[in-house]
Amino acid sequence: MMRRPITLAAAIVEEEVPMRFRIALAAVSALTISLRPSPSAAQCLGDFNRDSHVTVDELITAVRNSLDDCQLLGGRFVDNGDGTVTDQKTGLVWEKKENLDGNADFSDPHDADNTYTWSGGANAPDGTVFTELLFALNGGTSPDGVVTSGCFTGHCDWRLPTIEELTGIVDATQGTCTNGSGPCIDPTLGPMQADGYWSATTFSRNLSTAWLMDFSGGDAAHGGKNIRFFVRAVRGGP
Repeated sequence: MMRRPITLAAAIVEEEVPMRFRIALAAVSALTISLRPSPSAAQCLGDFNRDSHVTVDELITAVRNSLDDCQLLGGRFVDNGDGTVTDQKTGLVWEKKENLDGNADFSDPHDADNTYTWSGGANAPDGTVFTELLFALNGGTSPDGVVTSGCFTGHCDWRLPTIEELTGIVDATQGTCTNGSGPCIDPTLGPMQADGYWSATTFSRNLSTAWLMDFSGGDAAHGGKNIRFFVRAVRGGP
């Protein structure tokens, strides 16, 4: 099939496209045409070769990918170049840590060596992960009550991940999960400690403890909320 930029008319009259795709193509192509970015902007929906044009073949592939939940082109995790990593499978955006050198620096909320408590007492979410880390990421200010600035990457909704979200980024083929070195995650998410990371999820049978993910072996555990563990913030999601 000759590859050419898609138009709404082409999507509707393309005879060789199956009916179940033609309906989807008409709706998606209309949105793509109205929102098509410039070459320097974000990638167009279905623009797999990144030429700022979407062909019928590319859009059919995008629809099939969505229907079949197939492997993501170019890898699951994308380094956004702004201190964050996007998970293309879940839509979550993860904070990217830095300076993994064995020396904590609490003036830098992104330092990979920093550890935090979940609670300052027994149960309440008032430990340093909330009062220091998340406050630093979400602590925006506004001069007029209309526009807020100062939040990390312009977003003020950073939070602790759930234990299910942490479990979702465990990669058993990486690091110490396969008797190698480093954490059990995709390298794109590095640097990261091969150690325990707090989740937002409280252990239901003991409210003074919360779930954490041990990235040295990829196992979930739970620990006292007043203990210091590592933290990686997240935002977004389906």
